Amino acid sequence: MRRLRLSFLFFFIGIWFPGMPYAQEAGMVDITLDELLNLKISTVAKYEQTTREAPASVTIITSKDIDLYGYQTLEEVFKGIRGFYVSNDRNYSYVGIRGFSRPTDYNNRVLLLLNGHTLNESIWGSAGIGTGTPIDLDTVERVEIVRGPGSALYGTYAMFAVVNVITKSGNTTDGLKVDAEMGSYSRRQGSMTFGKEFDNGTDIFISALGADVQGQDLYYQEFDDPATNQGIAQDLDWDKYYALLATFRYGDFTLQGYLNSREKGIPTGPWEVSFNDQNAKTLDQRRHINLKYDRKLGADKHLLLRGYYDHYHYRGWYPYDALYLDESDGHWVGSEFQFLWDTRPNNRLTFGAEYQNHFRAHYRTWDENNTYFDGDFPNYLFSLYAQNEYEIVENLTLTAGIRRDSYSMSGSTITPRGAVVFSPVKSSTFKLLYGEAFRAPNIYETYYDDEFSGFKSNLDLMPEKIRTMEVVWEQQLSEVLFSTVSLYNYRMRHLIDQQMDPSDELIQHRNVNRVKARGVELELNARLKAGIQGYASYVFQQAKDTDLNQRLTNSPAHTVKMGLAFPIARHFYAAPELQYESERITVQKTKTDPYLLTNVKLSAKPQPEANTPLGPVFNHLNVSFLVRNLFNTDYRTPGGFEHLQPAIAQDGRNYAVRIEYEF
Repeated sequence: MRRLRLSFLFFFIGIWFPGMPYAQEAGMVDITLDELLNLKISTVAKYEQTTREAPASVTIITSKDIDLYGYQTLEEVFKGIRGFYVSNDRNYSYVGIRGFSRPTDYNNRVLLLLNGHTLNESIWGSAGIGTGTPIDLDTVERVEIVRGPGSALYGTYAMFAVVNVITKSGNTTDGLKVDAEMGSYSRRQGSMTFGKEFDNGTDIFISALGADVQGQDLYYQEFDDPATNQGIAQDLDWDKYYALLATFRYGDFTLQGYLNSREKGIPTGPWEVSFNDQNAKTLDQRRHINLKYDRKLGADKHLLLRGYYDHYHYRGWYPYDALYLDESDGHWVGSEFQFLWDTRPNNRLTFGAEYQNHFRAHYRTWDENNTYFDGDFPNYLFSLYAQNEYEIVENLTLTAGIRRDSYSMSGSTITPRGAVVFSPVKSSTFKLLYGEAFRAPNIYETYYDDEFSGFKSNLDLMPEKIRTMEVVWEQQLSEVLFSTVSLYNYRMRHLIDQQMDPSDELIQHRNVNRVKARGVELELNARLKAGIQGYASYVFQQAKDTDLNQRLTNSPAHTVKMGLAFPIARHFYAAPELQYESERITVQKTKTDPYLLTNVKLSAKPQPEANTPLGPVFNHLNVSFLVRNLFNTDYRTPGGFEHLQPAIAQDGRNYAVRIEYEF
């Protein structure tokens, strides 16, 4: 209770802190509330709209938000977003949305985009939200988070949300920036960013990131035995990763390339591997190249063409009596055509087609003595979609869309969407949203057949389906306050889960479960003229397995989140965040404890034109100090079926110091 009182006292003291007058002079807030609400986004409809116009419940995280709160990964971004919550099994990070997060699903029910290009891979459909897909968030212009089904435009994976990470351009960067970071657990990270727009219109943006984290020794009571090092996993929490992003834009053409690699030790002893064995680790590598042609054809038409190549590689090392390995390798190419036509001043029609050819989708498992599974499953996908936005009157818009996806593996799926957006007055917007989405069975779920591991294939799997209804009320309370109220209800069917076949005691993926859920989300955003900006949200969510009539595992009923950024002196800022979560049920039917986390970032940010006593060199130097879990709260998040531990302990108090220099 004392920590709870201290957390809230520390949070709210910023409201009247005497340093407030410095905010406007130092450029604390880069965008007003009105500018934020009228910011053009493209993820919802595949063309630019404001958040008020968009037929969806949308959150935008700007580059200033990322900077102020010190977010380093998408996992940390999601911790502050209403309706989202995360888990971390010390190998991978997982995101839950609106009460749904299945154990070890690798985030394959969320579509993750980088500048509109899909990052979900082709074997498991996974989307890395932590260091598994390293992105230097300091290079991000904004993150567009669209809740609800998105399959009517995007196809598979877009069941609960579409998240689009939009990076900066050469024009907005205009120079070279380098930074170095060190922190707890022997963390060392460095990055470099260069961007420039040339006189001929060529825009170049390049970013490189690398990190090495030694990690910490971890104790697990479940392995507390002399034969397993008294339950202590030593030197196994390490994490090494790097990434390179390059974007070249000239005229109507944009070429983007991205590659990353991440290698992670596994300290938790999952899948009954030998505990505290230094060979336990995973490797994930992604790369893609995407060429886009985006051209306006007169005043009422717009054409987009793009082609891309993707590659994903994974390898896992799992020590038993012999070292067991599994590996996947996916290569695919694709193309998309999209045509936008304003058939009337009040009507916009969008239609498009997409094709993907997964010419290599290989997965194998083996050890030094045997090969247990080895298969390559090439497949293809062809999709057609259409959407129409009709403005009935000036403040009332109807949107309807539909998409058909034809898979060589699992047949065809049709997904519709519909929305009514009504603004009775300029400051109020009501949205009535309906959508359906699906997730096609992946290679692993369909074809994996390995009696050594106790699995068998299932070629009869059907796509998972979800149907969602939502009502959203967005209200601008004043020039500096904005509120959102959302009520939603969704139902899922054909949910794919592992189930043991009693005839042979082998595990098989089957369409066995159904889920229904409902919830309410409340949020208040503030961007005050005095330079303070902040947010507060409360979410109640209730998700059940309808067959068992039981609450879903890994599903907190209540979350409360607050963030506040304010100046404490000239060029110095503080940004505390509070994150409360109620208990979750684990797969072993135990419960995690509720917890409250307090994070705070302190930063010194002289402006390039400022006349500081330290001279012009230091005007380009930014220094920050970030403390996570300030009060060293002991908290855990549920593990998967592969873990002996019902819940995995998370990091205690830890810090990071960062130095940035802009040339």
